Amino acid sequence: MNIRTFPGIDYENRLNEKQYEIVKNANGPSIVIAGAGSGKTRVLVYRVCYLLEKGVSPSSIMLVTFTNKAANEMIERVKEIVGFYPKGLWAGTFHHIANILLRIYGKEINLPANFTILDEEDSIALIKEIVDKFHNKEEFPHPGKVKSFLSLSVNTGEPIRDIINTRFIEYSHLIHQIETISKEYAKRKRELNLLDYDDLLLFWYRLMKDEKIGRKISEKFMYIIVDEYHDTNKLQAQILYQVAKVHRNIMVVGDDAQSIYSFRGATVNNILEFPKIYPDAKIFYLDINYRSTPEILDFANDIISHNKNQFPKNLKSIRKSGVKPVVIKCYDIKEEAIFVSRRIYQLIKSGADPSEIAVLFRSRYQSAELEIELNKLKIPYVIRGGLRFFEQAHIK
Repeated sequence: MNIRTFPGIDYENRLNEKQYEIVKNANGPSIVIAGAGSGKTRVLVYRVCYLLEKGVSPSSIMLVTFTNKAANEMIERVKEIVGFYPKGLWAGTFHHIANILLRIYGKEINLPANFTILDEEDSIALIKEIVDKFHNKEEFPHPGKVKSFLSLSVNTGEPIRDIINTRFIEYSHLIHQIETISKEYAKRKRELNLLDYDDLLLFWYRLMKDEKIGRKISEKFMYIIVDEYHDTNKLQAQILYQVAKVHRNIMVVGDDAQSIYSFRGATVNNILEFPKIYPDAKIFYLDINYRSTPEILDFANDIISHNKNQFPKNLKSIRKSGVKPVVIKCYDIKEEAIFVSRRIYQLIKSGADPSEIAVLFRSRYQSAELEIELNKLKIPYVIRGGLRFFEQAHIK
């Protein structure tokens, strides 16, 4: 038997009271409502450390994260704390974990182990080939749009017909053709032994629904820890329910006020209905914010308070008082850009360091108007995450 020597982790001094309570007691179905900046990653990392310290095998723990990068960073932090690499711990995105499980057990549901995974670009290219077979293809939406119809159908469990009629009504006259494309797309994938990202989830779910293999996988994972649960979709929630069936040690972490990926099929109902699915679920709250000033949190709390369906919470700041947020209502995007650029100009003139000024926008395309106004005022700027508007090839 391989016995690990632990350095003696001082949880009580490294975590606040609520964080420690979660790390120590989140057995059985548990939901952690983690407000923004409340140290949820710290809780996830120390929860894994705590389980390892208690003798749980790394291979019995599944840590599901929003990105593989986040999973790798968490594992590295676990390694630093416990003093060894937790070899065998299952950590990564739903798709990453699904890929591994399907390679091992896929043959049980007649899925060859040597399947190839289509990335998003290849999926769209294959759909384009199929769309191009239609004589009236000029009226078809872009293949990427068609792919989004098919993807939403898989991840929400809704028929394509319903997806289009409720979300993309402008394409309702093409429902029959899009359904035909979907069937042809599935047929091509079968013939070429291909799975796209949605198939990884779909076949993982089929694995779990197989009585013999599903139970075997569920018995394997004693502890399931899920990050960003508010941005999971219906299919992912169904998978987790099946995986957790035997041991029922499932801890989900998220915040109903931070759900933003509904356009990809994510549903905030997963987190809101967790206590209904597991009536014996423990509910924990992380409401101490380490990131923002009291003024910003007061602003956020007021906005969140208007949500009709929510886990009521009131974020508290440990930082000193700061500047009160200001809301400016502008007539349109141009007026908004003019206001922001002039405000920046005033700040720089009054002695502010330009490198300490940041402008955030929701989508990259929204920067164009602002860049034009900044250039008029000769204000230097750096774009993070892409090219400047005037450096883009088509603008040049």
